[in-house]
Amino acid sequence: MYRKFLTAALGVTLFSSCASLGDPFLLAFDVDSSYQSAAMLAEGKDAYRTRLLGEGDVSASASVQRYFEAALRYDPNNSEAARYLVLVEDYRASRFSREMKNAETLHKKPSRSPDEEYAMLVAIRRAVSIYPRDDSATRLLKTTADVRKSYVSARLADAEAITTSIQADSKDSAKERLYIDAFNIVTKALDVEPKDPEGTRVYRSLKSDILSIVQKRLDGVHTLYDKASYDEAKAVLSIVKELNAKIDRAFDSEIEKAEYGLYLSWAKYHEGRKEWSKAQTRISTALSIQKGGEALALQKRIASAADAEERGATLETGLKNLDAYIARGDLIRAQRLLVSLTKTASDASGRKALDQRRKIMIDSLSGIYASALKAYREERFKDAIGLFETVVAVDSSFEDASGYLEKARTKQKLLDQY
Repeated sequence: MYRKFLTAALGVTLFSSCASLGDPFLLAFDVDSSYQSAAMLAEGKDAYRTRLLGEGDVSASASVQRYFEAALRYDPNNSEAARYLVLVEDYRASRFSREMKNAETLHKKPSRSPDEEYAMLVAIRRAVSIYPRDDSATRLLKTTADVRKSYVSARLADAEAITTSIQADSKDSAKERLYIDAFNIVTKALDVEPKDPEGTRVYRSLKSDILSIVQKRLDGVHTLYDKASYDEAKAVLSIVKELNAKIDRAFDSEIEKAEYGLYLSWAKYHEGRKEWSKAQTRISTALSIQKGGEALALQKRIASAADAEERGATLETGLKNLDAYIARGDLIRAQRLLVSLTKTASDASGRKALDQRRKIMIDSLSGIYASALKAYREERFKDAIGLFETVVAVDSSFEDASGYLEKARTKQKLLDQY
C-alpha cells in the first residue's frame, strides 16, 4: 500500500507544471532515494509497455521518458532506468524515421489520391509531434500548408454533402450509416488540422446527432432487459458497441453504464430463480465493468445463499454435495464446503465423516502437484497456475506449491505483457 502511495505521490511531483523533482518530495517523505528511483522505474516500465508498445501512442514518448529521467535523478546508478531511457529514445527515433520516410515518399509523387494525401499529411503531423524542433519535419509541415487547407476544405464539403442528403423520414439505420460516414470524414480532416475551427464545429454537431442515435439504441437495451429479454438486450448492446468503435469510442461511458445495468438486472433475475451459479456469473461480469455498490451487495447475497444451499438443511445433504465435488475433481469448491460444514458439525460422527473426506482430498494432492510441476517446467503457466491453486486451496503448506504458484503467476504476467 505504501509503495502504491509513494508511486502516486512521485507521479504528481513528476508531472506537476512548476514543482521540481527531488527536494520537495524529500522534505515531505523520509524515503530512501533508491526506493524512490525503483518506484519511478516501475511506473515508467508500465507506461512503456502499455502506451508505447501496446497502444502505439508515440505522442506519449516524452512523458514516458520523464519517468526514467526521474528514476536516474533519484539514483544515477539505476542501470535499468538508463536502459529504458535508451529504449524509449530508440522507439521515438524509429517511429520518426518511418513517418518521415512515408511523408517524403508521398510528397514526391506528382499526383496523389485523397487517401494518399491523408496518409502524407498525417505522417507529417506525427513526425512533428515526435520531434517538434526537427528542421526537416517542420519544413515539410510548412511546405504542405496549402495542401492541408485544400484537403480539409474538401473533406468538410464531402461531410456537408452527406448530411444534407439525410431526410427526416429516412429509416434510423440509413441515418445512422450516413451520420457515421460524415463523422469519420470530419475526423480525418481534424487529424490533418486538429485546430481547424469549422472542422471542430462540424465534429461536435455530428457527434451530437450520433449521440441521439446511440441513446435511442441504449434506451432500447433498457426496455429489453426490463422485460427480461436479456439475450436480445445483449445483442443490441453488441451492435451499439460496434457503432461506438466506428466513432473513436466516443460513448464508452454511456455504454458501460448500460452494460453494467444489463448484467446487474440479469443477475437479479437468476437470483430470484435461485440459479446461483448463473447469478454468480452475471454479477461477476457486472463487477468487471464497474465496481458498483449494488452489484457488490448482490454478489455477497448470492454467495451467501449459494453457500447455504450447498451446505444443505442437514449434514447428510452437505456431505452428498461434498462427495460430488470431490468425485469430479472440483477440490477448490470442495474445500470451501468442507470448511463451512466443519463450522456446523456438532457431533463426533459428523466430524469423523468430514475428516474422512479431508483425507481423500489431501491424498489426491500428490498427483495434482506432480501435474502442476510438469506444466510449469513445460512453460504452460496458465495450466500450472490452476493446478497449484487447487493444491494451495486444500493445503497451503503442501511441498513448494505456494512458491511455485507465485512464480507461475509472475511468469504468466510477463508473457501477457509482450
